[in-house]
Amino acid sequence: MESWGGGELFLYDLVNNIEGYEFFIASPPGIAYNKLLKSKARLIKIDNLKKFYRKQDKWLLKDKLRIPFQIKLTAAKLIKNILSNKIDLIIANGNFAALYAFPAARLTKRKFIIVQHLLYEKNSIEAKVTSFIGQRADMLACVSNAVASRTRAILNNNGNGNIVVIRNGMQLPDITERSTRETINIGVVGSIIYAKGIDLIIKAAKPLLLENENLRLHIFGAPVNDEESLKYYNELKALIDDKLKDKIVFHGHVESKEEIYNTIDIAVNFSRVPESLSYSTMEAMAYGKLVIGANAGGITELITDKQTGFLVKPNDVEQLTSTLRHCIDKFYSEEIKIIKENARKHIKENFSLDKFRDDYEKLFRSLLK
Repeated sequence: MESWGGGELFLYDLVNNIEGYEFFIASPPGIAYNKLLKSKARLIKIDNLKKFYRKQDKWLLKDKLRIPFQIKLTAAKLIKNILSNKIDLIIANGNFAALYAFPAARLTKRKFIIVQHLLYEKNSIEAKVTSFIGQRADMLACVSNAVASRTRAILNNNGNGNIVVIRNGMQLPDITERSTRETINIGVVGSIIYAKGIDLIIKAAKPLLLENENLRLHIFGAPVNDEESLKYYNELKALIDDKLKDKIVFHGHVESKEEIYNTIDIAVNFSRVPESLSYSTMEAMAYGKLVIGANAGGITELITDKQTGFLVKPNDVEQLTSTLRHCIDKFYSEEIKIIKENARKHIKENFSLDKFRDDYEKLFRSLLK
């Protein structure tokens, strides 16, 4: 994408942690391109190489018609760079990136990996893309067991054994246990888009914010460069009346992870749709924060209810309010202290950058042997 998100962070971690390979990243200009310039990869700027995504719950006709046109515009540039840079292996960073990469991989006869970041409904357009291209890729690297299971279902087990799970990883940060303070801060981290369910979190937190003078809600993230996202951002602002204006803070995009997680005490991920695996939830756990997540998708591979965090029924605002109330009332208890320690340990043992690196090196060797 032109903006920065989990998929772009995946690329950054991939190229900076694997030795012995030279990486090229084809990308449109924008925030992500500028940040990836600081990585070890060489950047190839292609203006038309932009992400396709649905507007809220549907695909617009103009977007469907735009897809083949943009693929045609970029194919020649991709092929030229593959040949001139003597590229051996092509990695499509996501399902729709695969639409761009597939013709170039086929015509140049290169090995081809698709990294599957998302969960798709079986009869959706995205699933149809996965079914067509997935059966023709050399390997599909899925970021969670949930994604792998859904991908197998979409392929009807016709993947010919070309599905592997490689979870994203992160470096465990050094943390200092915060001293007791009066204010407890709830935090939301991620792009301001409808799917993230930020409006539901505001509604769930509202009664608690009104009854508790020492409670705040912090929203870290900015709208993506899209009309629907900006509209949603304005709708969120409209939910905040005079009684809440000093208790809900929009921080916008914040670069420093330390600044974000030194502010937050309780991190909430309440996406409307199941998430494949949440970087922000991983980060919050690694920073020793208490986490609450919707009980669906890859979040359940991060959070075990009442052991490494709390799980709530997706889209159930009342249950989220109840769970938040419990976490606030018990925040300084031994129960919560143990849960936070377990969460950090879980990330260290199962989502390390070392394991992420080793798994991708093994995959590369198997395809390039």
